Amino acid sequence: MRRADRSPQRGFSLIVVLLMLVVVSVLGIGAAQVSLVNERSARNDRDTEVAFQAAEAALVDAESDVLGPNGSTRQRLCLFSSADVTAFMAGCGGEGERQGLCAPGEAGSEPAWMTADFSADAGKSVAYGTFTGQHYLSGDAARGSRAGALSARAPRYIVEALRHRGGWQADQLQSASASDARYIFRVTAIGYGMREETRVVLQTSLYKPAASAGCPS
Repeated sequence: MRRADRSPQRGFSLIVVLLMLVVVSVLGIGAAQVSLVNERSARNDRDTEVAFQAAEAALVDAESDVLGPNGSTRQRLCLFSSADVTAFMAGCGGEGERQGLCAPGEAGSEPAWMTADFSADAGKSVAYGTFTGQHYLSGDAARGSRAGALSARAPRYIVEALRHRGGWQADQLQSASASDARYIFRVTAIGYGMREETRVVLQTSLYKPAASAGCPS
C-alpha cells in the first residue's frame, strides 16, 4: 500500500520566526524613538523654564534699578524721572550709567526693544546686577560654559522711556504740551536657558509718579 503524498512543510517555521523577529524589531525601534522624543521634549521644557526664570529675575532687577529701593554704590535712581528723560539715548547707545536707556522713538517707528542688540559685546543692554549689586549665578560666571541647570548667560534688559499720554483714571488726560510731557518706563528682559540658543523675552511697564529720595523733583 502506497503512502499518500504530503505537501512539503520544511522551512515554514523559519519564516514564521523571521516574521516575528521583524515585528518585534519594528516595535522596539518605535518605542525607542518615542522615548527619545519624550526625553528631548522634557529637556526643551526644562531649558525654556530656566530661561523664563532668568528673564523674570531680570525684570525684578530692573524694577529695583528704576524704582528702588537700591542701596548699590552704582545706583542711578535719579536718571528715572517721569518728567525728564534726557539721560535716555537713541538706539540705547548710552555708556556708563546711561547704558541700556532707550530714548522714545518717533511716532510710528519700531520700538527700541525690537531692534536692540542684547549681546554682551554690544553694550546696549544691562546685565543683571550691574546697577543694583545683585548677583545671578549663570554658566558663564560659574565655569565659563554651561554648568548644570544654570542659564548659559546672565539675563539682560533695556529700559525704554515712553510718552505717557493719559492718567491712570480713564477720564483723565494729560496736557499735549511738550513741556508737560510725562513718561513711563518699559522694561524688556531676555533670559537664557542652559543652551544659549534658548531665549525667553518678557516685558513690563513701570510708573514712577515721584522722584526717588535725594533726587531733584
